[in-house]
Amino acid sequence: MSLRSSLLLLLAATSITTISAAGDGYYRASVVEYEVLRNSSLTPRENLMNNVRNYEQFLKVARQQEADIIVFPEAGLLGSDYSILLTIPDPALQIVPNNASYDESIRMLSSYAKNYSIYLAVNVLENYTDPSSGKSYKYNTNIVFGRNGSLIARYRKFNLFGEPLDRPDKPEYSVFTSDFNVKFGQFICFDILFKEPALTLISQHEVYDFIYPSEWFSELPFLTSVQSQWSWSVGNNVNLLSAGLSRKVRGSGGSGIFRGKNALNNLFTFTDNLGSTLIVGDVPIRNMKSGESGKGDFTSTVLIGESSFRLSEQPNIDQFNHENITLPNNQTSVTFNRNICHEKLCCNFDLNVQYVNPTSSVQYKAVVFDGKRKTRATKDAEYGLQVCGVVLCSNGSISSCGSPAVNGVLPHFNDSKPNVIFRAINISGNFIFDNANPLPNVLLWPNTPDSFLINTKDVQFSSDNTKSSLIVNTQNQIMTVAIHSRVFSRDPGNSAPIRTCLCSSC
Repeated sequence: MSLRSSLLLLLAATSITTISAAGDGYYRASVVEYEVLRNSSLTPRENLMNNVRNYEQFLKVARQQEADIIVFPEAGLLGSDYSILLTIPDPALQIVPNNASYDESIRMLSSYAKNYSIYLAVNVLENYTDPSSGKSYKYNTNIVFGRNGSLIARYRKFNLFGEPLDRPDKPEYSVFTSDFNVKFGQFICFDILFKEPALTLISQHEVYDFIYPSEWFSELPFLTSVQSQWSWSVGNNVNLLSAGLSRKVRGSGGSGIFRGKNALNNLFTFTDNLGSTLIVGDVPIRNMKSGESGKGDFTSTVLIGESSFRLSEQPNIDQFNHENITLPNNQTSVTFNRNICHEKLCCNFDLNVQYVNPTSSVQYKAVVFDGKRKTRATKDAEYGLQVCGVVLCSNGSISSCGSPAVNGVLPHFNDSKPNVIFRAINISGNFIFDNANPLPNVLLWPNTPDSFLINTKDVQFSSDNTKSSLIVNTQNQIMTVAIHSRVFSRDPGNSAPIRTCLCSSC
């Protein structure tokens, strides 16, 4: 859970000469959930530079907290403005872009990385001209500067979510090794739901630490931002440095440092606060004896107000097979043991359910789905999906589950809570294993501020070619507990980018 201290960051530039804060068994990471500075009376160029300058305050605090790396979100410099595209040097050349041939914004970001001796990951819009054909391309691109200001890594987003940009012909595997001997990979937002490039970086390039900028539009019951990020990190047992854009009125926000299946605690932010948040924490280095800096987790927020955090609905939830989890008369607890199937997927539910202030109204359903689904960014394309889960609903209709159960907005810890506590949850199913990615998927009701994620010690998850199983032990009310699997073999061909009228990032 994130520890919040609200303070205004008004800090001047400082040169820092420390080379590395990483120690035996860990490094210090920082991510920024960022509210873009926008002023309609300014030009796009002026807005761009205002955001570049504003990034520095987070860099300084991160370095004071001994961070080795800092990650900023997708679309953080211009939001949904696509009018300014930048030329990015080839990372193979390890160029320090400090002369007039490079855009002022790139020069300034490079100087920040050098001045604060920190790895700096930033998302930009790139203009690239193919030297052989002369054809120009526009990409959603993530870049990384090394501690000396050189541009050392570049990744062009492969799985677009409606951006009016180009998609690379094939996925790029962007990898660099830090001076503290950790190999990092990069992917962006919607990529997290696909095999390429993220899962290939794990399986073929042995990458276990990931830079992940996003502008994620949260969707219940299975795909809110931090829920998806926690799921991917824990299910694949990797470290995920997730920086999200803060646009709560559009359902975008949620960031954290996710440290795989053995993390001692969750370090994230997921609120309807308007503003920006810096998160800093120790990250374990794989195959090394676990260590820590002694500084602990750190969170700092520039708070500018509150707004309803809109949550989207899953578009095809009415296609799920489902069964009400109901309470027999005159009982306050019940064991729910069912085998429910949809198409070729059969799920076993073994639940111990306790009712607080018993009510006759349905509050939860067991749901099963085996098929394909659309997304907000796709018109006709559908993507393979299998689900076994327990989800929060407002009545006996499947259409009341997920977002409608919370009136379409992120709930507060002081809102009326569900009347049901699951003392034990055991879910298993005959999921497809080849060319798929079954993952644990859990979202709690917030009993305290920002407490949406379960501690990994309370989760047991396994998956092989015979079945996937999830055991959850919690005393919290839940919104979702599920095994959620993307089935890549059912996806459409990757010959063309996804195009929609949705002019925003993922």
